[in-house]
Amino acid sequence: MSIKNKIVTPSQLVDDQGAKILIFGEAGSGKTTICETAPGKTLVISAEAGLLSIKDSKNVDALEVKEAAEVMEIHRLLESGEIKYDTVCLDSISEISEILLNFEKSRNKDPRAAYGNVQESMTNVMRAYRDLKMHVVFLAKSERTIADGIPNYEPKMVGTKLGQAVTYFFDEVLSLRIIEDQDEEGNVIKRRWLQTETGQGHVAKDRSGKLNPFEEPNLTKLIDKLGFGGVKQTTQEEPLTKAG
Repeated sequence: MSIKNKIVTPSQLVDDQGAKILIFGEAGSGKTTICETAPGKTLVISAEAGLLSIKDSKNVDALEVKEAAEVMEIHRLLESGEIKYDTVCLDSISEISEILLNFEKSRNKDPRAAYGNVQESMTNVMRAYRDLKMHVVFLAKSERTIADGIPNYEPKMVGTKLGQAVTYFFDEVLSLRIIEDQDEEGNVIKRRWLQTETGQGHVAKDRSGKLNPFEEPNLTKLIDKLGFGGVKQTTQEEPLTKAG
């Protein structure tokens, strides 16, 4: 095929690739729970063994991974179409980076070399999943640092360089927060929100320009708002292990 025949509009390329979103939050903020709000048939790749919150989800399958090779084998199955899903959630890339680090330390006596190899390997993993032609949600733990006495929150990854670089891989970087509010009677209530722009010490960005500063933590509504529209429901005769 001539290269000229590959020319398409940016909209066509984006729609073909699907949404790619990085969401990070503290323990207990509801990162795993948000997976059950994803559009269509959803696969959760779990490296944290914490699926209780989505135990009864009807449209979610789960795969637990303990080794880096398993993560890439799942990618191969998704890319080849041997298993079919509309949305994939990696829960979490923070834990996957830890798995990679343990693997590198087991075969490398030099800690500096181990961290360098992890950065390269994790970058390859994120790029591979980012290029899948489906919606992919990358979940990450939140790391709190202090600069000039001010707390800052960003995605947690092993190694300083990898932690600083991870946000550049994605157009949408969202901070999942629990924010206290008051009801009409003055009682304190807690609500979960996705912060879409940097502020209050939280790193975030929305390159689409279509999101409000704070959005409801619902992936189906969020992806629709980003302009991807409805998703074709995927069916499988033999689903993978159910979450629950």
